[in-house]
Amino acid sequence: MSAFQHLDSLAAHSDVYKDSQHVAVIDMGSNSFRLIVIEYVPNLSFRVVDEVRETVRLSEGMADTNIMRAAAMDRAARAVQIYAAFCKASGISDIMAVGTSAIRDAKNQQRFLARLQAETGIAVRVLSGYEEAYYGYLAAVNCTTLQDGYVLDMGGGSIQISRVQDRQIGDSISFPYGAVRMTERFLKSDPATYRETDALSSFLRKEFSALKWYKAKQGMQIVGEGGGLRQVGRLVQKMIGYPLDTMHGYQITLAQMKTVRDELARRSVADRKKMPGMKPDRADIALGATVVLCEALEAGGFDRITISSQGVREGLFYERFLKYEQDDAVPLFEDVRQSSVYNLGHLYRYQEKHAKHIASLTLSMFDQLPRAVHQCRPADRDLLWAASMLHDIGVAIDYHDHHKHSAYLILNGSLPGFTHREIALIALLVRYHRKGAPTLDEFAPMMEAGDDRRLIQLCALLRLAEQIDRSRDGVAQTVTLNMGGDWAQLELGVRGDGQVALWSVDRHRDVFQQAFGLELEVTMAPSNA
Repeated sequence: MSAFQHLDSLAAHSDVYKDSQHVAVIDMGSNSFRLIVIEYVPNLSFRVVDEVRETVRLSEGMADTNIMRAAAMDRAARAVQIYAAFCKASGISDIMAVGTSAIRDAKNQQRFLARLQAETGIAVRVLSGYEEAYYGYLAAVNCTTLQDGYVLDMGGGSIQISRVQDRQIGDSISFPYGAVRMTERFLKSDPATYRETDALSSFLRKEFSALKWYKAKQGMQIVGEGGGLRQVGRLVQKMIGYPLDTMHGYQITLAQMKTVRDELARRSVADRKKMPGMKPDRADIALGATVVLCEALEAGGFDRITISSQGVREGLFYERFLKYEQDDAVPLFEDVRQSSVYNLGHLYRYQEKHAKHIASLTLSMFDQLPRAVHQCRPADRDLLWAASMLHDIGVAIDYHDHHKHSAYLILNGSLPGFTHREIALIALLVRYHRKGAPTLDEFAPMMEAGDDRRLIQLCALLRLAEQIDRSRDGVAQTVTLNMGGDWAQLELGVRGDGQVALWSVDRHRDVFQQAFGLELEVTMAPSNA
């Protein structure tokens, strides 16, 4: 049992939310500095509540000398001064600040760190290449379903590749081949010449080929982190008209990445800024980043990569947050998908008792239906459970139309571990759990064959369960499905007066018939539960 589950009753019966804490995590990267503020209740819930990003280009001009230039240090110091003032104004005294590739490699590191300490009062921990890879790994395995495979984290100054086996980190390496450094070293023309991009590709191909442990095998996946990869993802989404504006969990194929690379290569920096989805401050280094990513994927034998919007910052936070949950050497959620559902539920003060009862009822009906009757797969059970747990979180906004509010929060909140298709299906299940004819709506392009029927059938079970517990008193404790040739009988096992449940379910029997093609009878019997 996870800590999220263990504290459900505590959350329901006491005001644990008043104990929320805030921590600011500052990541001083080679290209940009980023501050995130995370609000959390130990062992219960967390969310990012603020973010400040500054393009600093600390590694600018370092390629040949490994000396941070004066202008770059001035920009960096100014950014940290702003962050320090922000934290003071926000009343945040708990600050974790780390420096990565540029600071790590700089010969004038100590003088720069002393300046930051003197001017801002913020002490900076410089991460080694392994530590940077480790915190990127921690983020990846705690926000995706990665079991076996690799984590690739590319920044402005370096790229880290880590081997993951059974969710544990294995081999890892840090190369000083980030987007800024490779752009400065190889791509000097505007637009870049074929000779320049080919030289960069050849150089990377040779360097990456030395990694004998970095090879794709059946069942492996690779998770990628870093602003350069997210930039490629945004460009791809705009190119194909993707229906979601969400980066975490988005999968890019190597073919799509090469298309972006070729498009960037033929454009000047000014023209790149006009591309839909392009961040202006990344236009000059976007080609270098994409070339590095293409060569890294090809070297490992991967034809696609899954984007993680989390990285070193979140990895540092997980190390703190999960120490409350377990004493293992590696702080990991036991089940990422389950934990993300509990986390989202707690953030919106979900009605725990009712949600769990609905989940019990829906899963019971799902398990009792013969496979020949429904079109669902075992994996769809997870989606039905998640929708059951989250179907009422929209009440946090307003009761009226709360099914629509719940769907919005699911789509725009955070459910790490679920694919975009799964998140959309969960949101649609919730959207239609009260009324309306379930439809895939604008998400149809990202769905699989049979998802329209799958949605209708899962939605029918969720809607019936909601009606069974319409009075929210749990009087109908169990459900039993008996199947006939062209009919089904739903027997409610009740303890107490089940008239409300019987009346409410009877009004919605048609959804079962529409979903499964069976006439539904509803009866009651005393519960033995």
